[in-house]
Amino acid sequence: MSEWTDILFWVTVFHFSCVLVWELLGHYAFFRIAHLRSSEMPPPKQWPSVAIIFAAKDEEREIETAVRSMLQVEYPNLQYTAVNDRSTDRTGEILNKLAIEDPRLKVVHVEALPDGWLGKNNALQHAAAATGTDYLLFTDADVSFDVDCVKRAVGYVEHYQVDHLAMFPKVPMPSLILNAFVIFFFKTFVVYYRAWRVANRKSSAFLGIGAFNLVRNSVFQEVGGFERIRMEVVDDLLLGKLIKTSGFHQHVLVAREDLSVPWYGSVREMVVGLDKNTFAGVNYNPFILMAMIGSVTYAFLWPFVGVFLFAGRLQFMLGAICGLLVLSSAWMAIRMRLNPLAALLIPAIIGLFNFTIARAGIIFYVRGGIKWRDTLYTKEQLKNGRL
Repeated sequence: MSEWTDILFWVTVFHFSCVLVWELLGHYAFFRIAHLRSSEMPPPKQWPSVAIIFAAKDEEREIETAVRSMLQVEYPNLQYTAVNDRSTDRTGEILNKLAIEDPRLKVVHVEALPDGWLGKNNALQHAAAATGTDYLLFTDADVSFDVDCVKRAVGYVEHYQVDHLAMFPKVPMPSLILNAFVIFFFKTFVVYYRAWRVANRKSSAFLGIGAFNLVRNSVFQEVGGFERIRMEVVDDLLLGKLIKTSGFHQHVLVAREDLSVPWYGSVREMVVGLDKNTFAGVNYNPFILMAMIGSVTYAFLWPFVGVFLFAGRLQFMLGAICGLLVLSSAWMAIRMRLNPLAALLIPAIIGLFNFTIARAGIIFYVRGGIKWRDTLYTKEQLKNGRL
C-alpha cells in the first residue's frame, strides 16, 4: 500500500507541474496579447472603406435596438450589410425600415437555403458578395461597439499591414458561476489555440472570433470566402484558419473597452447554447470527445475530489493543485475585471463544462445532427462539408 501511495504521490507531483505550466501559459497569453486601446496608431492618409456585416434570423424583438446601436459607430467610409436569413417574423421589415432611415445600411434577403450550406455561412457569403469595400467586418447583431472602435482597428491593420484582425470582446455575465465559466473558457481557449503566436508568420497558430473578424476583402475573395467552410459550425474560427493557412498576416487583440457582447443569460442557456459548437470542436469524433472529458476531469476536477480521499503528503499535493487553480483563476478574474470570488466556483464550472460537452455529443447522435436556427443539419452533411 505504501508503494502504491508513493507512485500516486509522484504522479500527482507531475500533475501539479503540468497544471502549473498550463496556468502560466494562460497568463502569459493574456500578457502577450495586446489591447486595442494601447495599440492605437496614427490615422492612415486615406481611410479605406469598411462594411460591417451581420446576419439575423427571427430576431424582431431585439434587432432594431441592436442595429440602431451599431449605426452609431463613427468612421468616415463605412457601410453596413445586414442579411435577413429566412426570417418568418418582422425581422426583414424592420431592417428595410432602418435602411430607408440610414442609406449606409444595405439589406440582403435570403429566402431559401441551398443544399450543402449552413444558414449563417450562406447568409454571410451573400452579404460579402454584395459588398465591394476594402475591408469586411463580420460580427453579430448583438455586439455593442464603441463609436471609435472601427477607426482604431483599421488604423492598427493599416499600420501593421494585417490581413485579418480578430478581437476579444468584453463578455458581461449576470452571475458569479457564469463569470467562472468565462474565466475557465478564456484560459483554455487562448492556451489551446496558442493565441500569443497568431501574429507570428512562421507559426501555424490561427484564430477567429465571431464578435469581430476584420478581413481584407481581396484576401477573403482569394481564399474562397465561406464557400470553403460552408458546413463549418465554428465558422468564425475556421475563417481564421483558412486565412492563416493560406499564408496571410493575422493578428489578435483584446478590445474589452471597445466591444461588448452578452453571451449567456443563465446556466441553462449556456448549456443549450453550446450544443452546436462543442462536438464540432472535436471534429464530430466521439473518441476525442471522451478523451477531452477524461483529461479535463483528471487535470482540473479530480484534485478537488481527491483532496478529501487521501491524507499526508498526497493530500498536500492535491491541495496544492486546488490552490493553484483557484488562485490562478482569481488572478485572471482580476485582470479581466471580473469578480475574483468566481474562482471559488471553478470546480462546479468544470463539472458543468463536462456535462455540457457530453450532452452535446449525445444529442448530436440522438438528433442525427445539429439543429441551428430551426434547421437540422445531418451528421453526414456536417462531416462531408468540413474544411
